[in-house]
This record gives sequence, structure tokens and C-alpha cells, in this order.
Amino acid sequence: MSKTILVFSGPSGAGKSTLIKHLLSNLKSADLTVSCTTRPPREGERNGVDYHFVTHDEFEKLVKGNKFIEHVNCYGNRYGTLKKAVNDVLDKNEFCILDLDFKGAYNVLSNKIFKFNCFGILVLPPSLKTLKHRLQNRNSETIESLNLRLNDSFQQKQIAKYDFVIINKNLEKATSELINIIHSL
Repeated sequence: MSKTILVFSGPSGAGKSTLIKHLLSNLKSADLTVSCTTRPPREGERNGVDYHFVTHDEFEKLVKGNKFIEHVNCYGNRYGTLKKAVNDVLDKNEFCILDLDFKGAYNVLSNKIFKFNCFGILVLPPSLKTLKHRLQNRNSETIESLNLRLNDSFQQKQIAKYDFVIINKNLEKATSELINIIHSL
């Protein structure tokens, strides 16, 4: 069995998390790494399940200890993927899924840091109007953070690093497209 890393990214509100949940329910040989963050949990998020919520000091110790495969500053908070989390998933599964922002995905995809197959999957909404509507429906964004996320949403210069692009207009169709991509690997 070959090991494969799937790096998902796209703007907040594009539907990455929803597609990943559908993939995990259809692909038993895959699991998602849990990233570290310094941001506070949103309502309903659980430590160790959605993220490892850590302090800025704890995060800095992890950086200094070279514990991350990638880490970024994003919207005033820090996010990172632990090497141990990736190795733990790959020890038990064929597919390791990383859910990263553009910067983190760029760092992983451009540096070719894995000895395994590594593929980038970019998830995009069909339009900025749809993206704005999705972000507003979360009820977790301030006007400032909403505008910041919309301004950062389409990083055209980084699209070339991805192996696959999924336009998430219809969840059923996007999920089917994703499953087809996985079966083609």
C-alpha cells in the first residue's frame, strides 16, 4: 500500500471542511491531521478534535523544537501542522489529509518535503458573491475579518502549485468529483 498525502486548501467558506468530511465517510483508509492554532475555539469546536488550541508561547516552543512540517501567521493567529500528526495518520492509513490555508499549502507543495505521493487539491466557491454569503452564514466573522477573508480568497499566483481544482457549486457534484480524483491516484 503506497502512502499519499492530500493537501486541501482554498478560501474560508469554499467548502473544504465539508468536502473532507464527505471524503472521510467514503474513504475508510484516510484520516485528517489536527492542526495547532493560537486562535480561540469557535462555538462547538473541541480541543484535539477540530484543532489543538495552544497559547502563543506553546506554539513558539513547537516552532523552536522543529515540530512542524509547516506553520503560518494568518489573520492575527498562528497555525501549524505537526510532523507527529502526519506520521501518526500515515502509520494507520493510506491517505493523510491536510486542511491548510494558501500559505501553508504553498509551503508543503512547493518544498516537496515528503517522501510520499503528495497532491494539492484546491477547493473554490463558484463566485465571490457565494463566498461572501457562506461566510456571513457562519455568524463567526466580524465585518473586518469578513473583508480580510474576501480580499485574500483568490490567490491566483498560487493556483499553479495544485494538482486538482474543484469548483464547489453543488456539494454532491463536488464530492463525486473528489472521489473520482482519489480513485485516479
